Amino acid sequence: MLSKINHKAIYSLWIIGFLYILPLLITNSPYYDDLGRTVYGYFSWGIDGRPLSDLIFKFLDLGSPATDIAPLPQILAIIIMSTLCYFIHAQLNPEHRLGWLVFTPIFLSPFFIQNLAFRFDSLTMSLSVATASFPLFFMGKEKVITFAASALCVFISLSLYQASLSVFIAVVCIYTLFSIKKGRDPYKILAEDIIAILGMTAGYLIYSKLIVPFFVTSDYANAYNQMISSMGELKNNILITLDVLKSYFTGIIAFIFIIICLLATIGLTKLLIITYNSKFSSIRKFVSLLLIVASLAVILLCIPGPGLALKSMPIGPRVFVGFGFFVATLLSLISFISDRYKEKLNFIYCLLAVVSFSYMATFANAMKSQDKLADRIIYGVTNDIVTIGYNIVKTITIDGKSLYTPIASKAIEKSPLMKQIIPSYFDGPLAWGIVKMTEIYSGKEQPTPTRQNEIISDVCKMQLITDAGLYKTYFRDGDLVVSFAFRNCN
Repeated sequence: MLSKINHKAIYSLWIIGFLYILPLLITNSPYYDDLGRTVYGYFSWGIDGRPLSDLIFKFLDLGSPATDIAPLPQILAIIIMSTLCYFIHAQLNPEHRLGWLVFTPIFLSPFFIQNLAFRFDSLTMSLSVATASFPLFFMGKEKVITFAASALCVFISLSLYQASLSVFIAVVCIYTLFSIKKGRDPYKILAEDIIAILGMTAGYLIYSKLIVPFFVTSDYANAYNQMISSMGELKNNILITLDVLKSYFTGIIAFIFIIICLLATIGLTKLLIITYNSKFSSIRKFVSLLLIVASLAVILLCIPGPGLALKSMPIGPRVFVGFGFFVATLLSLISFISDRYKEKLNFIYCLLAVVSFSYMATFANAMKSQDKLADRIIYGVTNDIVTIGYNIVKTITIDGKSLYTPIASKAIEKSPLMKQIIPSYFDGPLAWGIVKMTEIYSGKEQPTPTRQNEIISDVCKMQLITDAGLYKTYFRDGDLVVSFAFRNCN
C-alpha cells in the first residue's frame, strides 16, 4: 500500500543515487557502444537476444533511428535501482529503521559502474535487474502466483539483459536467509524456493524457445551460447572470476572488506546458533542449516552468474551484477549480529558507501581524461588524412593500444579493476575512436581482421607520415595505419 511506504527513506535513496551518479552525468561522455548508436543510429539489442530493449528505446527515442537522449536513461536507471533497494528492504527487513542502507551495494557496486556508464544500456540493464528481483514480492503467496511471477519476470529480464538471471537466484537466497532469521518453517521456505526456481526454469525455457531462435543472429551473442563440457573448463572459469575479483580487492578496499567479512561471520554464527536453538525438530533444524549454507554458496556463484557455465566466459565488469547482491548479503548478516545495536552498525554500511563514491569519482575523472586523449589523437590523425588527401585514404587500421593518460594510469595502479572499466578508444580492432572520427566526418572503414593483420605485418614498408610521440601514422595504397606499438622500423 502506498500509505505504508516510507517516502523519507525513498527520497534519501534517490539523493544517494543521484549524488553517486553525478560524476558520470557531469562527464557526459558516450561509452563504447553508445558511440555506434549515436553516430549510426542503430538499436540492435534484439540480435543479441534483448528485443525488449529495442522496444523500450524505440518508444523513448520516438522511433528510429536511435538518438542520444542522455542523461535521461542514466537518471531513470539510478532511480530504478535505488527504489529497488527500498522495496527489498521493506519486504525483508522493515523493522530496521535504516535497513535500506544494507541493500545500497546493489547499485553502489564497483562492477555496476560500467552498467551505469552506458548512456543507452544503463536503463534496460537496470530494468532487467529490477524485473529479476520482482518475484521476491510474490514469495509466500499461492504456489501458482509465485510460479507464474517467477516465469514471467525471468522471461522479461532475459529479454532485457541476460546477465540479470543471477539476480533472481541471489534474491531467492537472500529471502531464504531472512526467512530463517524470522523463525519460519524451513519446509515451507524450501517449498517456496523450489516453486520459484521451477518458475525461473520455465521462464528461461520460454526465452530459449521464443527469443533465441528468432532474434539472436550476432556473432557476439552466438559466441556466448556454448556451454562448458568439462570440469577443466569450469575450473578455468572459476580462476578467471577470482582474477577479476582480486583486481578489486586491493589496498584499503581489501582491508575494509576483511572487516566486513569478519563481522558477517559473527552475524552468520549468530544465525546458526539461533537456528540450532529454535523450537523445531532436529530434522527441521538440519534443513534450516542446510538452507543457510546452500544459500551462501549459491550467492557466491551469483557473482559471475550464468557466465560461469559458458565456454567463452564474459569477464566485463557489467556482467557481474550479482556482486552487489553478494555484498548486500554480507551486510545483511552483519545486521543479524544484534537487534539492540542495529543503528550503530549503520556505520559499516556508510563506510562502504563512501568507498563506492570515491570509486565512481575516480572512474569518471579517468574517463574524462581518456576522452581528452582520444580527442587529441583524432585531431592529429584527421590532420594526417587531410595532408594525404581525404579521398585517397580508404581505410584506417589501429596497430596496438594507445597509452592511458597519467590520471587513468594512477587509477588503474590503485585498483586494477579500473583497467576493465576505463575506456580505451584505440585498441586494435576494437577501435571506437574511429567511430568518434566518423562523428566529425574524418572516419574511414576498418579492413577485415585478416586484412588488418596483413597491413600491420608490412607497416615498416609503408611511408611514415607523422611521428607524434604517442603514436605514428603510416600510409600506403589507400591504407592508413595508426600505430601505438612503438615499432622501430629502422
